[in-house]
Amino acid sequence: MNSPSSPLPWSRLEPSELTALARRAAGTGELDGLLTDPEFLVRADVRALLPLLDRARGAPARLAAAVYRSSLPPSPSRRSAAGPDLRRWVLGLNAARWGAEALAADLAGLPGSGATRPPWRVRWATGSQTSPRFRDLLGDHPSPATAVATAEVEGRPVAVTGHEDGCVLVWDLRSGTPLGPPLSGHDGTVTAVTALAAGVVAGGPVAVTGGLDGTARWWDLRDGTPQGRPLAGHGAVTAVATAVVDGRPVAVTGDDEGTVRVWDVREGVLLVGPLEHPVWDDGVEAPGWVATTLLHGRPVAVTCGDETLRVWDLATGERCDAPGGDAPGAEWVTAVAACTLRGRAAAVTGCGDGSLTVRDLDTGRPGPTLTGHEGAVRAVAVTLLEGAPVAVSGGDDCTVRVWDLLAGTPVGEPSPGHTRPVRNVATGTIEGRTVAVSQGDDGTVRVWDLAGGAGPGNPVRGHTLGVRAVATAVLEGRPVVVSGGDDGTVRVWDLDAGRPVRRPFTGHGDDAVEAVAIAVVDGRPVAVTGGGSGVILVWDLDTGAALGRLTGHRGTVQAITVTVVDGRPVAVSGAADGTVRLWDLAGRVPRGGPLPGHAREAQAVAVSVADGRPVVLVGQEDCVVRMWDLRTGERLDRSLRGHTGWVRALATAAPEGRPVAVTAGRDATVRAWDLCTGEQLGRPFGTGAAAGPGAGWAGPLAIAEAGGRTVVVAGVPNECTLRTWDLHTGEQRGTAPVFPQPVRALAWEPGVGLVVGFGWELAVLEPCP
Repeated sequence: MNSPSSPLPWSRLEPSELTALARRAAGTGELDGLLTDPEFLVRADVRALLPLLDRARGAPARLAAAVYRSSLPPSPSRRSAAGPDLRRWVLGLNAARWGAEALAADLAGLPGSGATRPPWRVRWATGSQTSPRFRDLLGDHPSPATAVATAEVEGRPVAVTGHEDGCVLVWDLRSGTPLGPPLSGHDGTVTAVTALAAGVVAGGPVAVTGGLDGTARWWDLRDGTPQGRPLAGHGAVTAVATAVVDGRPVAVTGDDEGTVRVWDVREGVLLVGPLEHPVWDDGVEAPGWVATTLLHGRPVAVTCGDETLRVWDLATGERCDAPGGDAPGAEWVTAVAACTLRGRAAAVTGCGDGSLTVRDLDTGRPGPTLTGHEGAVRAVAVTLLEGAPVAVSGGDDCTVRVWDLLAGTPVGEPSPGHTRPVRNVATGTIEGRTVAVSQGDDGTVRVWDLAGGAGPGNPVRGHTLGVRAVATAVLEGRPVVVSGGDDGTVRVWDLDAGRPVRRPFTGHGDDAVEAVAIAVVDGRPVAVTGGGSGVILVWDLDTGAALGRLTGHRGTVQAITVTVVDGRPVAVSGAADGTVRLWDLAGRVPRGGPLPGHAREAQAVAVSVADGRPVVLVGQEDCVVRMWDLRTGERLDRSLRGHTGWVRALATAAPEGRPVAVTAGRDATVRAWDLCTGEQLGRPFGTGAAAGPGAGWAGPLAIAEAGGRTVVVAGVPNECTLRTWDLHTGEQRGTAPVFPQPVRALAWEPGVGLVVGFGWELAVLEPCP
C-alpha cells in the first residue's frame, strides 16, 4: 500500500480529472494502484468511482473497494457535501470495521485541516454489519422507501422505488442515481406506496404501483409518464404483480379488504374479480403478497394471507390450487414468490417461523424447507445465479439471504446491513452480475451482488442486532468492554485487541439488554444488566456464570449505575414503570423500597458524591433532574432545572475535584451542572452556531479527556453523529464524526479510549493528537 506521503497531488486535481484518471486505469487494468492509495479514495468522485470497483483484482484493492462501498452515506447529496476530513474519518472507520488495519492506519496518518478535522480517530471496530455482497445504497429522496421492483429500460437495469410521501423514483442501477424527478400521481395524503411490480406493455417497460389511496397506477419507465387512468375500487392496495392473459398485459392487485382483482392495464378495466380471498389476514396489521407464473401453460396468480396459499386462474378467476393448498405447511405464510423448477410450477413461501418452503403448485406437495432466518421471512424473490435457480429472502432479522432451490441449502453467508426488518426484495442484472435490491423498514434501499463469495479483510463479528449499552471493566489485569444489545446477549471484549474474550451471556432470552454497569463484589468484577422483562441479572465476568436475578421492576429496565455506599456495592436502576430501585449487590437483595417521588419513566440515572455524601441523579419526562441521598433515601432540595424536554441521558465526573453532571434532553440541548450548588455551568451545548445546522436531541453522554482538557461527548441519533465540547468553554471541538447508524451507547475508559456503540457495532476511539 502506498505511503500516506504519496507524491501524487490528488488535492490539486479537479473531480473530472480524477474521474478520467480512474476510468483510464480501469481500462488498462491499473485500477488497483489507485484503490490502494488512501488519499485518492478520499478525493475521488464517489458516484464516478463506484461503477469501477468491480475491476479491482488484487486482495488489497478488493478490500479497499469493500471499504469504499461501506462508506456510502444514505444520500448522494451528503456524499458530495462531505469534505476531505470527514471522508477520511468515514473511510478509516469502515476500514477498521473490515479489519483493514493497514488502510485504516494510512488514513489516520493523512494530514488533516485543523479545525475541520474530527477530534477522534479509530483504534478498532467490529464489522457485524459488513457484507461482501453489499454493492450500493440508493437514496436521495427525503421520504423513506416502502417498496421496490426492478426492470430494464432501453438496455439499462433500473430499480423502481415507492415512498411514504406517495412518490415513485426510478434509479439507474449501474450508477446508483435517479433517472429524472420523482413520479407523482398518488393522492397527496397517501402515506406509503405499498406495492410495486414491473412488466412490459406494448413493448415498453412499465411499473405498476399501489397505494393507500386505494388506487393502482402504471407508468411508462422510459419517460416517467403516467399511463391510462388509475385502477380504482380497492381498499388500500397492498400487493401488485403483472402478467399477460390472452395476449393482453394485466395487473393483479390485492387490498386490505381481502380481495384480489385482475385489470387490463391499457384499457383500465376490471377483467376478473373481486376474488374473495383475504390478502391480509386482519385488515391493516399484516401484509399480503401476489405472485404470477404459468401452470399447465395458463397464467395464474399465487396469493397468500389468512395463513393460506391459494392459486387463481387469471383468465377465469377460478381457484386452481391443489387440494390441501391451505392445509398445514401453508400456514403462517408471510411472503411468496412463484417460479418454475425442473419444468414444474412452484411457489417459494416464507413463513413466520423464519423458514422457507418450496411447494409444487400442481400437486400441492411441499419440497425442501430452508431454515436460517431468525424471525419471520417478510420478502422472497426468485432468480438464476450462475444458471441455477435461487431464492433471495429478507426478514425480521434484518438480513438478506440466498438459497439454492435445487439443493435446499444456503448460498454463502447472510448479508446484514438493514437496521430494521427487510420488507421487499427484487432481482436484476448489472453488467452480467446477478443482483438483489432490498427495501427495509429503516427506509433504505440496498443493492447486493449475489455472487459475492468470501469477503476480503477480517471483520470481527459480534452483536446480531443493535448495541444498546456499554460499560468498561478490568478483567485479569486487562481492560475490557461489556456490551448489551437488542439480540438479548451480553458480550465481553478485550479493549486493546478488539476481540471477544468470553462466549456471549444469554440469560436475558429474547429481551433486549438496555442497560449495563460494572461493579466489584467480594473482590471479583461483575456485570449488572437489565432488559425488557424488568429483570436485572448479575454476572461473574471471570467465569461468565449468572450470580443472581434482581426482580421488582414491572417495566423495561432502561438505566443502571453502580456505586459504593458504606463499603457495600450498590446498584441503582431506573425503569419504564417509573420506579428507581437500589440493590445490595453482595446479597443480591433490594436495599429498601423504591425511591419516592417518581411517576414517569426513569431512563437516565447516574451517581456521584456531593458535599461528602453519595447521591443518585434521576432524569425524567418532566424535564427535571432530581437528586437523592443514597444513604438515607431522602430527596435533596437541589433539583437541576433548565431543560424544556425529557431528560434522556446523564453523566457525572469530578474534574479538578469538583463534582459535575452533564445532562441531555429532548430539547436538543446538553447542559453542565455544579452538583454542589445545583447551578448550571455556562450556556447549554448544542444550541447556537457551535452546534452546526440540523443539530438534534442528544442521546448517550460521556465525560472524557482529550488533549489535556475535559470534554463532553454526546451521540446525536437523528444525525448519526458524535459531538464533542470543551466542558469549561463550551466550544465544539472539530467536525462531528459521522457513523453509519445512530450512536446509542458511550463509555470512557481513561488511558484506553472512548467506547461507542452504533448500529450492531462497537468501536473504540482515541483523541487525535
